[in-house]
Amino acid sequence: MSNRQHKPMTQRERQRLETRRRVFDAAIAVFRRDGVHDCRIEDIAALAGVSRGTFYFHFPTKDAVLTELLADAEAAFVDTVQALPDDVGIGDVVSATATAMAASWSQDPQLFVEVGVVALRRTADSLQSREAAYGIREELARRFVMANQRGELLDGVPPQALADLFLASFFAAAMGWTQTQPEISLELALQGVGTIFLHGARAPRSVPPIM
Repeated sequence: MSNRQHKPMTQRERQRLETRRRVFDAAIAVFRRDGVHDCRIEDIAALAGVSRGTFYFHFPTKDAVLTELLADAEAAFVDTVQALPDDVGIGDVVSATATAMAASWSQDPQLFVEVGVVALRRTADSLQSREAAYGIREELARRFVMANQRGELLDGVPPQALADLFLASFFAAAMGWTQTQPEISLELALQGVGTIFLHGARAPRSVPPIM
């Protein structure tokens, strides 16, 4: 561990971060009101009290705002999964992820569709380019590796690939839920998808529901 101390943040750096957060919050508010595709950058800038150029300085595109929103949500997912003991079963990991995702997005279904598109595209790009794992993908891959070592999963399927498939199935299911708003809650829908996923991923044995 390094003994170097971080330099205190300057007033200018604090102001830049405060402005960025203000722009981000304004963008999310306008996205919710007008939709991501139909909203105007001018309206975001006006709500944040900045110029149009300031918006683009902090966020080159609307997708950049969505990417930051996704990162914030994923940080909560990572915290939830990391809080679980390393020896907990993969079913509990799947269940905890479903609960965390539902907590983040149940009350914001319209915006989740836009964020989900960004998430699915990023996962597809990372698979194609074989880039390093990120955030929740990295933590889930670690959990799938441990589950595989305990004999919980089928041999022959890379744990990282299972983690990617799991994330993609969750995002796709959540996006479908936001479009139909069925009687069941988002959490129950995701728990069900998790059970179906594990039926195919688990080693041959009795597979209890994850709830």
